Amino acid sequence: MKTLFLTAFLLLRLGFASAQPLAVRASSDLPCIAISPGSSVHFRSPEPIAYADISDPRIKGDLPVKNVLRIKIPTDSVQNIDPGTDLGTLTVIGETFMAQYRLISASPGACGAAADIEILPEATVALDLQPQRMSEADMRAHAMDMLLLRGKKPLLKTSSQGITVSLNRVLCVGELIFMDLSFENSTALAYEPSSLSFTLEDRKINKATTSQSVAIKPLFSLYPAKRFSKVFRNIYVIGKLTYPPSKRLEVTLDEKQLSARKLSLSVKYRDLLTADTF
Repeated sequence: MKTLFLTAFLLLRLGFASAQPLAVRASSDLPCIAISPGSSVHFRSPEPIAYADISDPRIKGDLPVKNVLRIKIPTDSVQNIDPGTDLGTLTVIGETFMAQYRLISASPGACGAAADIEILPEATVALDLQPQRMSEADMRAHAMDMLLLRGKKPLLKTSSQGITVSLNRVLCVGELIFMDLSFENSTALAYEPSSLSFTLEDRKINKATTSQSVAIKPLFSLYPAKRFSKVFRNIYVIGKLTYPPSKRLEVTLDEKQLSARKLSLSVKYRDLLTADTF
């Protein structure tokens, strides 16, 4: 009886499994892209490309910039590829999507061959994100909204050698901290920053103890660091963090030139605790 019951249970399970639809996309259903040997094809992604896979080893690819994939059939592979040859599947994965294309070869210089492909929503499949993760596009949107907020008295400010660094506002979105920083130059010499670093430092360093500095890499910055003559404002995003009163978050601005004007802004933990939310 026990054996009969077990057999019936397994049959039911197999029947249930076979009745479930499979979420499969056939390669014949993928958008088809014709590639002309010797010519490059660029795929433009709406967000940074995290991963790309080219199934045919005869096709080479690289990422000249973070949201552009470039593929090409090298000239040394052209002799082995006839027009209409199936070149497999190209897979592109961004922060929130996956896109796939079927590649075929075209005659050299063919008018119908692709040169520039924009990855559109209809060609993508959504990827499930971890709850604490935010896409770069969403971080950029929040940063732009932060720029539009009405100005108020800075939370913190420090000045040295004619350069002023101000922490205008701190906002939290989920597990992320958005920091609005302004840089002002009151001298006649333009300031060319080499880096802006975030570190956790000890507030007081005793000779008998060992100081420990922990670097914190920003997850996103709205603009790259650039040379400024008068004013520069930027939004930086770091992960949510906690630290004891004996520590401080140090924002340090370094200069490229020999004058090496350097400024440090100390952010206490209570300044982060009082941050607003979007």
